[in-house]
Amino acid sequence: MVKTKKVRRYITSLVGDLPLRGASIGGRPRAIGTYVTQFICESCQRCKKKFQPSFKALGGLRGGGVDVLGLNEMDPLYLNLLQQLLPLYAIAVLGYIVGKLAKIDVKSITTLTIFVISPMVFMLSISKLDFSAGAIISPIIMFALACFFGFLTLVITRLYLEPKTAYLAALTTGTNNWGYFGIPIAFALFPPEMVAAYIVTGVSFQFFENSLGMYYISRGNKGPWESFLNIFKYPVIYAILIGILLSAFHVQLPPVADNVLGLFKGAYTVLGMMIIGLGLSQIDKFKIDMPFMATMFGVRFIMWPLVAMGIIYADQHWLHLLGETFYKPILLFSIVPMGANNIAFATHFDMHPAKAAMGVLFTTLFALVYVPVAIKLLGIG
Repeated sequence: MVKTKKVRRYITSLVGDLPLRGASIGGRPRAIGTYVTQFICESCQRCKKKFQPSFKALGGLRGGGVDVLGLNEMDPLYLNLLQQLLPLYAIAVLGYIVGKLAKIDVKSITTLTIFVISPMVFMLSISKLDFSAGAIISPIIMFALACFFGFLTLVITRLYLEPKTAYLAALTTGTNNWGYFGIPIAFALFPPEMVAAYIVTGVSFQFFENSLGMYYISRGNKGPWESFLNIFKYPVIYAILIGILLSAFHVQLPPVADNVLGLFKGAYTVLGMMIIGLGLSQIDKFKIDMPFMATMFGVRFIMWPLVAMGIIYADQHWLHLLGETFYKPILLFSIVPMGANNIAFATHFDMHPAKAAMGVLFTTLFALVYVPVAIKLLGIG
C-alpha cells in the first residue's frame, strides 16, 4: 500500500525552511526541507519517477532552504561564473530602468570611467605583472588581430551593408567587452599574475579602439590625423605605461593599493555595465539589422576563438614567445561579447547608436550561455 502521507510530506518538503508542525531539534522547529530525502515512499517507485523532473528542476537545499535554480547540482565552475555574470546583467537592467526614468546622459558616465576609474584599475593591476617578453608580444599580437578583423570586416561588409554600418561593424569586430565584462571573470578564474597578463594584453584593444577604431567610427566627420591625435587625449594609455614601469622595476606598492584597486574595480564594472542599459534606454524603437547582427556573431564568437586557438597552438609548438601565463587570458579575450564603449562612440559620432546598442544587447545576452560553455570546452577555468 502506498504511504500517501509520506509521499505528500516528501513533496511538501521542497518548499524549504517552513517550520514543520510537531517536529523539533533541540526545542527549535524542524525545517520541512530536512525531510527531502527522509520520507521517500519506499513501496511505490512510480511516484518518485513521476515527480523526479520537478525535483531536479527545483534542485537541492542551500543553507537549509530550497535551491530553486538547481545550483547545487550544477558544475562548480559554471556556478562560479553564473554568480559573477548575473550581477552584471542586473546592473545593465538597472541602468536601463534608471535611463528611462531619469534620462541620464551616457557621455558623462563614459567620461568618468575613461578619465578616472579605468586608469586606476589598469595601473594598479598591471603593476602586479612580472615583466616578461610576453607582456610586450601579447598586446602586439592582439592589436594585429584587432586590426585584421576590423579591416577584413570593413572590406566584406561594404558588399552588403550601407557605408556607415560597415564602418560601425569594423569598429565592433575589432573591440570587445574585455573590461567591464571580462575583468570580473578574470578576477574570478585567474591567479593575480594571469589577471595582470589579461589586463596588459587589453592594452591592444585600447589602442585599437582609440586609433584605427576611432578612425572607422569618425570617418564621416574627422580625418585620420585627428583620429590619431585622440589616442593621446585619454589618460588610460599613460596609466598603462606607468603600470608597466612599476612592474619592470619591481616597485612594491603599499598594502593600501590593494584596497584602492578593489574599490575602483567595483566602480569600473558597475559604471561600465550601466552604460549598456543606459544606451538601450535611449532607443525609441527596437529594430534588428540581421546582416549586421550576423556579422557580429560570426566574427566575435566563431572567428576570434578559432584564431586565438591557432595562435596558442603555434606558440606552444614553434614560436615559444608568450608562455603559459598568457594562454588563458588570450582565450578569454576571444569569447567575450561586443564592447559596451561602442555605444558611446556610436552615439557621439552619430553612427547608428541604436544598431550598436542592439548589438551589445544581443551579444551580451548570448554570452550568458556561450561564455561558461566556451570556458569549459577551452579549459580556461
